Amino acid sequence: MEDDTKENRNGASITESGERIFTDSCKEHFLLRNCLLNMIKTRFMKILYFGPISKKGQASIGGYEAANRKNIDGLLKRGIKVVEFPNPVINRHWGNLGKIAYVKLFLLPLNLWRYRNEKDVMLHITPLYGNLLVPALFTVCVAKKLGIPVLVDIRAGSLIYYYQTKGERYQRQMRGMLNRADVLTVEGSAYIQQIKSIIGVDKPIYYFPNLANVSNLPIINKPMDKLNILYFGRLTKAKGLDIVIDTIKMLDDRFKLYVAGTFGRDYNEGMLDDDKIVYLGFLNPSELQQVLADMHFFIFPTKHIGEGQSNSLIEAMSAGLIPVVSAQGFNEEVTGNHGVVIPLDGTAIDYKNAILRLVSGDMVKMSLACQNHICEYHNADVEIAKLITIYRSLLCQ
Repeated sequence: MEDDTKENRNGASITESGERIFTDSCKEHFLLRNCLLNMIKTRFMKILYFGPISKKGQASIGGYEAANRKNIDGLLKRGIKVVEFPNPVINRHWGNLGKIAYVKLFLLPLNLWRYRNEKDVMLHITPLYGNLLVPALFTVCVAKKLGIPVLVDIRAGSLIYYYQTKGERYQRQMRGMLNRADVLTVEGSAYIQQIKSIIGVDKPIYYFPNLANVSNLPIINKPMDKLNILYFGRLTKAKGLDIVIDTIKMLDDRFKLYVAGTFGRDYNEGMLDDDKIVYLGFLNPSELQQVLADMHFFIFPTKHIGEGQSNSLIEAMSAGLIPVVSAQGFNEEVTGNHGVVIPLDGTAIDYKNAILRLVSGDMVKMSLACQNHICEYHNADVEIAKLITIYRSLLCQ
């Protein structure tokens, strides 16, 4: 019996009744065509980026600002148009001035109105927690009302802590924000399951780590007669500065401690008055890179409840510094099997002993392994490309 179908020039078969049956070659053709159309469509995408954002070329006051700056710079490098809407700086000790800054957080999303009729535009928001969750929820609600797709980017390590300790009203607000998002990204892989099982949100969730620019990393060639330990970041008790100071005092004269950052209310520069300690002040990005090139270890005994994937830790390892860090936040995920992770109840003695053990090994080999680890798992070029793919999939729905 003759086949009652005829194949057209596009590879589809048409029955005598007019029914179209797609062959494998035809399906491939349409998939390729749709892929190309989507790439052309999203070539002109515009990202409305809300959150804490540091100014280009300036030192960041916190991890949120540093991470968002790197993300935006990576997007701009790849030709993606980004419109920045940085959060106003809020200090709870400012009194009425702080309240004015808080009100401004509710005014920022009104800027979304001008983009309501634009195609290929979407919101990327990095929400803060605690009392600052409500403005983020409001921003997401405004975007959804205007028909703008939303990516909620979960940073830091305190999402679950706040959800479990802030009460039922806060939980409703958090679920409301996450459920309204079209897609979520998280910097800690543990969040993927926790958001589903603890918070009860079933949305597409993608792992998106904090990044390192690995295109121009320093060559590991450091003298070993003098051993330099670095701490940089906020200088507070929560970050473990007291343990850092006690550790260097226990080590022998081969070691010197370099400290960079700004002091919190609980500490001051007088605490660093020791012949084995050098205070470098607040470093801009280029100054920090120069300092990193001469350091051997990065010490980070943080107990900060909001610790996520520390930008300081990632930058230090990318420069070949061997980490000796606490188990707080996502430190263990960042370090992998490199350096030493100390339990949260660890003391200065534990940090001293860890450093001495590392010194007895092949430090050049360990430094190179740290650098390679960051290149593999926190490579800005690779991860930003993945983020753009997420944008494309969202805009092409």
